[in-house]
Amino acid sequence: MNQPQAATTAVALFVRAPIPGRVKTRLAAGMGNENACLLYRAMADDVVRAVQHSGLALHLFHDGNDAEAQAVLPTSWGAAARQVVAQQGNDIGERMATAFTHCFARNINQVIVAGSDVPDLGAAVFTAAAHALRSHDVVLAPTVDGGYGLIGVHQTSYCPELFHNIPWSTDQVAPATLAIIKQLGLTVCLLETLRDLDTLDDVRRYARCPAREARATNQMIAHLKDNLCI
Repeated sequence: MNQPQAATTAVALFVRAPIPGRVKTRLAAGMGNENACLLYRAMADDVVRAVQHSGLALHLFHDGNDAEAQAVLPTSWGAAARQVVAQQGNDIGERMATAFTHCFARNINQVIVAGSDVPDLGAAVFTAAAHALRSHDVVLAPTVDGGYGLIGVHQTSYCPELFHNIPWSTDQVAPATLAIIKQLGLTVCLLETLRDLDTLDDVRRYARCPAREARATNQMIAHLKDNLCI
């Protein structure tokens, strides 16, 4: 794969409007809608900050076109982003594919799509992902639950098939994606396995060994600790 010496790289960060009852519903089942929303907001704050510290351009993709969702997006997120765009698509695969296409159309030749509920996504992970794309077609950071928290692709290697026929929301997301990468003949760099916080048990395990950079997340968990028996 022939790539330019200096590649423009952007992070397309997927965020949800921090509205209680709308975000982290599985987590809310164990800790309540308000607490789950507070923790999600803290996690997203940390990931936005990590992208800023990495020096990569941030493009924010939010989960709704409705006025309520856009009104409650924190101003700090928007201020950190080059642009704020509504996600488009019927499932997460279509939404990610659309985000890649959107960024590539703006002459960005390395795009990293990431989730906002992964406190392990520090600046070093984004820097490593951008570096990996200099010598690989795809970079992937799997999560402990069988999904992935980050996927990056170089424009010359992008194939929409990366998001076709994936069993989303299962423990086979990363294995199925790796199988498609192999079928397409693309090279892949696997980064360290990350933790996303989807359930109260996830939070409890994370609290025993928190990510050092995720200050807002760690402070929020400490604030909620007594109420949640963490």
